[in-house]
Order: sequence, then structure tokens, then C-alpha cells
Amino acid sequence: MTNNIHVNMDGVVSIVDTTISDINEMQNEVNTAYSSLINSLSDASGEEVDALREQLETENNLAIALCNTLAKFSESIRFAASEFTELDSTGASQMGNK
Repeated sequence: MTNNIHVNMDGVVSIVDTTISDINEMQNEVNTAYSSLINSLSDASGEEVDALREQLETENNLAIALCNTLAKFSESIRFAASEFTELDSTGASQMGNK
């Protein structure tokens, strides 16, 4: 006896779409925050300020890379969900179930 597994692919795609949107919003907020911090140091000078400015820029780049990685991972999940839907549809039609 075979047990069928049902995965709501539309639900998966919807969650992934929301996640990608949230990641993009978060990335914009993070970029704005770091830009504000870096701009607040624009009139200051000295070794400590230069080091702090460099650290902020590095952290911002890291945050951007993390957001990009999460977005790509989410896109991969969405692609896999669409491929599983296509596979399920193709397999079912070949078996005469649709």
C-alpha cells in the first residue's frame, strides 16, 4: 500500500513570496540605518572614526550579502516548488489520474 504525500505548493510559493518581500524590505531598512550612521560620521575625523566608518561599511556589506543569500535561497525554494508541481502534474497525467 502506498501512502500519498500532499504538499500545498501554492502555500509554499505564497510563503516564499512573502519571505522574499520581507527580506527586500529588511535590506532597505538596514541600508538606510547604515547610511545614516555613516553620514553622521562624515564631519568627524581621526583614526578611531575612520576605523568605525570602515567597520560600518563592512557590516553593511555583510548585511547586504546575507540578504542576497537569503533571497537566492528563497528563490531556489520557489523554483523547487514549481518543479515539484510540474512533476506531480506530469506524473499524474501520464498515469491517467488527471
